[in-house]
Amino acid sequence: MTRLVVECGFGSTVFTAPGSITWTEITQYVDVHDQGVSISRGASDERSDIQVGTCTLRLDNSDGRFSAGLASSPYYPNVRKGTPLRVRVITTAKNLMPNPSFESGVTAWTSSGTPTRAASATHVQDGASAMLITWGGVASQTMTSPVVQGLEVGSRYTFSAYVWVPAGHTPVQLTVAGVTTGAQSTVTGAFQRLTVSWTATATSHQVRVAAIGTPTVGHQTWVDACQIEEGSSATTYSGTEPRTHDRFWGGVNEWPTKWKGFYSTAVITCSDLLLALGRQPALRSCLEEEVLRTGPIAYYPLTEPAESVTAGDLSGITAGSLGIVQVSTGGTAAFGSGTGPAATGESVLLLTPVGTSQGKYFSADLGAQYQARSDSGWNNFECWFQTSTVSRVLFAVSSTDGQYVIVFALSAGGALQIESTNDGSALTTASVTSGNLADDVMHHVVYDENANTVHVDGVSVATGAVPTMFRLRTLRVGGYANTRLFSGSISHLALYTIPSGNLGPTLAAHYAAGATAFEGEDADVRIQRLAGYAGIGTVSVVGVTHDPMAGQGPGGSTALARMKEVERTESGHLFAERDYFGLTYQSRDVRYNPDPASEVFTIAYADTESDELEIRDDDQKLVNTVVASRPAGATQRVINTASRSAYGVYQQDLNLLKTSDGSVLDAANWMVSRFADPPPELREVPIEAYSLAAYAEILDGDISELFSVTSMPAQSLASTLRVTIEGYSETIKYRSHRIQFHTSRSDTDSVWVLGDPVYSVLASTTRLAY
Repeated sequence: MTRLVVECGFGSTVFTAPGSITWTEITQYVDVHDQGVSISRGASDERSDIQVGTCTLRLDNSDGRFSAGLASSPYYPNVRKGTPLRVRVITTAKNLMPNPSFESGVTAWTSSGTPTRAASATHVQDGASAMLITWGGVASQTMTSPVVQGLEVGSRYTFSAYVWVPAGHTPVQLTVAGVTTGAQSTVTGAFQRLTVSWTATATSHQVRVAAIGTPTVGHQTWVDACQIEEGSSATTYSGTEPRTHDRFWGGVNEWPTKWKGFYSTAVITCSDLLLALGRQPALRSCLEEEVLRTGPIAYYPLTEPAESVTAGDLSGITAGSLGIVQVSTGGTAAFGSGTGPAATGESVLLLTPVGTSQGKYFSADLGAQYQARSDSGWNNFECWFQTSTVSRVLFAVSSTDGQYVIVFALSAGGALQIESTNDGSALTTASVTSGNLADDVMHHVVYDENANTVHVDGVSVATGAVPTMFRLRTLRVGGYANTRLFSGSISHLALYTIPSGNLGPTLAAHYAAGATAFEGEDADVRIQRLAGYAGIGTVSVVGVTHDPMAGQGPGGSTALARMKEVERTESGHLFAERDYFGLTYQSRDVRYNPDPASEVFTIAYADTESDELEIRDDDQKLVNTVVASRPAGATQRVINTASRSAYGVYQQDLNLLKTSDGSVLDAANWMVSRFADPPPELREVPIEAYSLAAYAEILDGDISELFSVTSMPAQSLASTLRVTIEGYSETIKYRSHRIQFHTSRSDTDSVWVLGDPVYSVLASTTRLAY
């Protein structure tokens, strides 16, 4: 028995945490007889990019419930673009009740009135556990099941359960919430099977166990072996639980309202997370993204265009902009003229004074909100600079009345020093063992007030004691008290406050972001980092990543585009989950030497019930020449002479985020060895799956999973063909589920295993992995 479940998360967006979405089932309005639910997922073949997953369905809108902006809709005003939608299929042998014998606990059931529930092994009808209900002393007490989904409106169903009521305790009955009530129990001291039948008025219902009248406090009932099945009477109990198969999770792109005469429908198209990621704006530099992710209260990158005369705050907390302060005459403050941190590719502010007290610096009012946070939290600061001039001020932060002042400056020897006062008196100096920083090299400085620590270029250095600051509000950049005007470039000045803890080590890690954009980190770490920039909390990483990544420092492309660069570099696979708002990243070794035991299903050729299955032998995937390069590396070429002689030149250009020329060469060789002469393969496998015994297993098939088609006709290259799923399209209708898998040969990714009888065949399976 199979049921379709379609739900919308009205009032939420695709970026709402899945556990926070309230789902509304709309299955009964879906046209499953004519159009059905159409879903596409994955790639067409192993050399194509994984595409945005889509879902299309037609809804009955005769009462206007799916009309955007219609006040009479029960979902108003939440019929809007971006509403989460999920599609699931429930399969079961008979029993639609989840966890029917309470082997997974009882927490999914909820109480009305004062009863409590607990798992119990005292009286058990099936398995090792039952649900023990202990009643309170009030009337109308019930214990309600989780929502039972996948019902057909107008069909008859029967709910049955075994109950054990001790002698002298309150009898119970089964009910269907808001619909009907069954007969009360009559047996005590033994299990009795109770039933209640009803006609479904919706595609989901809840059932209950109810106490009769007002029970005495402490009366009990054991419940076990619950079953909901089609029909007007209970049949033999089946403990096989229904299985839920997630088919799609994404957002609604639009809510169109159409008419055929006066009959209204809404044909909606939905897209998975990849579309939402693709729509996001281009990222800023890796450094800026890391700073913003840390949550500054004021952040001045100082990367404004050359014509700018002020600098803005990017924190979003609305600190004031930095404006020029002229000291005496002369000097320049030129945006776009200084060189920023190496990995950013940015041009930044360059200050060039005439002398220590003649030139320009900047000042800003950080605002009341910053002052309040500074007064109640620990202050943290960071900035980047490059100079060859000693005895100058980098920046200073102070209270409006001058009682609290902290100044970051370079000493006469070029070392960092922190000058401060907490009572308005003369500044005292705390030395920092930084060495000479006026060496015309880009440096990064971090100060953590709580820990009283300083990090220079990512390394902790010793510092003297600095008093705690309060009520900070005024920021000066490049000077203090109209003297010691800074000469050089300065950028990415960020100010933070936190209620507790130490932020210094986190800020110190920003040095790697600005210097190398985390060059050398593994692909899975890079994918997680980029997903974080896009607001995705976690990525499910499958397999072992192999390649250290080059930096992706400058801004200008989306997080998804950068993740795709990592995917191509590692020959991995990145795609949206189909059961929640998230991503999966598979490394290439997931497909190495596929184990037959890992196949999700097998199907005989005759059982596909399709005349569209086809073996292809063409040049679609052929590559016999690869020209490959990497950032700041060599450009190299790999060819397969035999393939070029036989077929001509089929060239692929690769620009990979590798960190060595050797790794680029390995990737090029890997591609040529796989595709210089692609063998015949089964590329499309359509299956009418609904009536097959392996239906549930077929629904488990997803990207990179394996299955085999057996008993192929005599004209096939082999009687059994094992394939890897690259993607699929499917249409779900009433008692029909057609899935067309896009597949590739599973042995394309086989690699050499020394001495193995299968993967050590000379000139056949002796392909080296990389």
